Amino acid sequence: MSQYRVGLIGCGRKGTQHARAYALNPATQVVAGADTDPENLELFCQRFGVPGYRDYREMLEKERIEIAAPILPVRYNPEVVLGCAAAGVKAILCEKPIAASLEEADRMVEACRARGIKFAAGDLDRNFPDYWKARQFMDAGELGQVRSISLLYGSGTEISGGGCQILSLMRLFAHDAEVDWVIGWVAGDPSSDEDQGMAGYVRFVNGIECCIHRQANAKNGIEVLCTRGVFFSDGFFLHLWKAPEGVERPTWTALEKVEGLFPPTSIYGTRDYDEEGWKWPGDRNMASVQSMVEALQNDIEPRSSGENGRKVLEIAIALRESHRQGHVPVKLPLADRSLKIVPHEGRWENKKEVYGREWYDAQMRRARR
Repeated sequence: MSQYRVGLIGCGRKGTQHARAYALNPATQVVAGADTDPENLELFCQRFGVPGYRDYREMLEKERIEIAAPILPVRYNPEVVLGCAAAGVKAILCEKPIAASLEEADRMVEACRARGIKFAAGDLDRNFPDYWKARQFMDAGELGQVRSISLLYGSGTEISGGGCQILSLMRLFAHDAEVDWVIGWVAGDPSSDEDQGMAGYVRFVNGIECCIHRQANAKNGIEVLCTRGVFFSDGFFLHLWKAPEGVERPTWTALEKVEGLFPPTSIYGTRDYDEEGWKWPGDRNMASVQSMVEALQNDIEPRSSGENGRKVLEIAIALRESHRQGHVPVKLPLADRSLKIVPHEGRWENKKEVYGREWYDAQMRRARR
């Protein structure tokens, strides 16, 4: 089987993790890396035995790159994704969140769409096959119709950064329908563009409704309530309950747990270092890479598509806009595409600069014994 040639752009802590996931996938091969940090680049090239470039544009010009992987601070995502699209790669997988502003996200998604490029934004839980297995179970009518979704994790201190994870799962179980309107509120200053915790209500055009909880609680997770059953995940273990045949209006005590559909262990896995001394890149990272491979092989959208990245950013911004306007319902799509949420410093800037060299060097050493 021929392998897709992968070029990493950003060879630091998370870039190394992505590269290892590509190296372990039989359908992909890491062939080059690019980074403006000479120390990161040198270590990356030693570890993966590939040529390195200080400018990603030179790498794209000299190497035959099919999958571009810009694993960068969010500040640089739009420029580099657009640059990779213009270079004519087959696929792009960047990290989350997709961008700060809707205008930037629009340009990224449309540039890739116009060129037929498979574009994914984020190493997301949405990429785990078991969540899609749960959705397929629902799509087959096993639980009846989806009525409502509760996001019980609590949005913490960032609805766009880490929160794009739970919003992406919400969209998955709402059948990726368009959002009609939202009502929301923020944890701090609604006039600020900075990322922060949020909560609210989301109404999809297909009638499915979702409640986003602000505070963490004893039942952290996502709960999908259907007419004949319930799906729940605490982020690690997945569960399904369904009504027995013939029971038309089931109560909770009447529901029966569906056994054998999901693994009994955590979807995140338990591996640490492998026999080659590499730190395991994580089951989710492996799933994210596999999703991109399947998108190319089957000509389908990646599970964490750039379109999804744009939609969850818009939902987050709309929740804040509702607070700004007095907690009124805000219709989507938003007309003002200049609206933005600026991620926390650790996502927006280079982590070496934010957290210090000692912390960063320790993180880099952990990637391989």
